[in-house]
Amino acid sequence: MATSGLSQPDAGPPRRQAEVHPAPAPETDSDLVLALKQGEAGAPGRLYDRHSPGVQGLVYRLLGREAELDDIVQEVFIYALYSIDKLREPAALRSWLLGIAVGKVRSHLRWRFRRRWLSFLPHDEVPEPAVPVSGPDEDLVSYVRSILDDLPAEERIALVVHRIEGLSLHDAAIASGMSLSTFKRRLARGEARFMARAKQHPGLNGVLGGSPS
Repeated sequence: MATSGLSQPDAGPPRRQAEVHPAPAPETDSDLVLALKQGEAGAPGRLYDRHSPGVQGLVYRLLGREAELDDIVQEVFIYALYSIDKLREPAALRSWLLGIAVGKVRSHLRWRFRRRWLSFLPHDEVPEPAVPVSGPDEDLVSYVRSILDDLPAEERIALVVHRIEGLSLHDAAIASGMSLSTFKRRLARGEARFMARAKQHPGLNGVLGGSPS
């Protein structure tokens, strides 16, 4: 059978299927610490983006809304960036940052006490910016804040770092700069004072499972 003089078009080399690469694993705190120690340009920003909400929340719960709150948070990250080589356990980055925050708060509380003392004003007359809270829980939130404000600083730190931030007793003690035995004593005293005051409020008493007195 005769064939046409037209040649068949060259099909060319076989097409290769597109390679499918798995998505990169999310960056862990250990990866982030390594990047910081190696001086990677974007690492400080990632550190702040990842951990600033937690640090800010801790500082707020320890101090309330103060004009200096943002400054204290910034000081935490500035110190952390300059001291990152001191972090021996990269996976403990979060608790290490919270420990720095507690130290900054403790220094601020000492400064605030001196400021109040030198002003010759009673504690209640020193103006403190308030955070507006609306809704049915406004009274409860204000009452809880008043209880925390009245606790001794070290007991408040222990209570917030362990019960609210959720650090283990061991990690909370390290973050608070206390021995484990000292931390447990201050936590127990802080919890006892908090519960005694909380039970005086009918709304909190119900939340805590007690019976109104």
